[in-house]
Amino acid sequence: AAAPAPGDKAAQYNIDVLLPCAPSPRGKAADGPGLAGEVFRPPEEGGAKPEVQVVRMDLSMVRKISSIRVAIPQDLRNADSRGGVGKTVAEVERRFAGEGLPPLDPVEDMDIADKAFKKAVKRLAELDKRVRAHPLQKDPRLAELEARHGRRLGVEAELAALKRRARASGGMAFRSELRSMKRVLRRLGCTDGSDAVQLKGRAACEVDCGDELVITELVFDGVFNDLAPDLCAGLLSCFVFDEATEEGATSVPEELQRPLLTLRDKARRVATVENESRLAVDVEEYVAKFKVGLMEVVVLWCRGSKFSDIMKRASVFEGSVIRCIRRLDELVVSLSSMCKVMGNAELGAKFLEASRLMRRDIVFAASLYL
Repeated sequence: AAAPAPGDKAAQYNIDVLLPCAPSPRGKAADGPGLAGEVFRPPEEGGAKPEVQVVRMDLSMVRKISSIRVAIPQDLRNADSRGGVGKTVAEVERRFAGEGLPPLDPVEDMDIADKAFKKAVKRLAELDKRVRAHPLQKDPRLAELEARHGRRLGVEAELAALKRRARASGGMAFRSELRSMKRVLRRLGCTDGSDAVQLKGRAACEVDCGDELVITELVFDGVFNDLAPDLCAGLLSCFVFDEATEEGATSVPEELQRPLLTLRDKARRVATVENESRLAVDVEEYVAKFKVGLMEVVVLWCRGSKFSDIMKRASVFEGSVIRCIRRLDELVVSLSSMCKVMGNAELGAKFLEASRLMRRDIVFAASLYL
């Protein structure tokens, strides 16, 4: 029988069974219990006459129980007594060699009257009949196929166990990352020591595109307070433009030189806090992701320049410019909502004005097939 599964209740019970075994290494059938640690082995075919021994095993190793009963002596410590029982069992097996030993019927022989149990026994009999009638029963490769199927089931069980371990490990990694992220929010002032969301955190929740942490730092530091709407849009273009451009291919308007330095300082601070909070962030790579390729283009567009004119200053395709300006408009509108949370109506009106300046001409046409 297969090894009992962990937690199998049958494995908690041991039974003593009389079994024919290979002769004892002590030279003759021994009386009394075997030596401590003695191992009984199955008899070899054609070998020495087997000895009947009392072998202790798990209840889960019993495959079937017969309804045939034989009388056994009260004391089986004597080798002759065990041998007599072995002869009786051999005679029983000889008499039922044709049809096999009749199995113990739980309903007829044990008088079990439970309806659910009877239904289960009937279902088991039907399944057993179907198994015996299966064409594979006559296949000469049956033993090989069963062994291969058993190996497959073992591999599937091992795979399922590994998946459970992977999910558990992933959950642990996620919890560790969550603790690090909460630490970042506390360090930046978005939450307090008890993880309650503060005004800064509620404002950051209004940003649904772009890096909300860096944007929130800029807004709360007053970087946009002294900038005109077109310059606000130009600075915010760094959060939506992510295409690579050749160095020196675009220029940064003079009015945005200092705000750009502030943006990079804030990005470096956020990345440093994340690193110190055990989040894997490359500080320089994090700062470099804020690209200035559309700064000048956006400022000129907000100031009323034609699309054909701004494309002469752009180093990317027309579709990229249109897509980025539309994303920038979504970001600017979300910042106006942030200002409502902060109670800064003046700054919110400035962002809405920047949105109005961008919403014109071919960039916001219903269709580009004109």
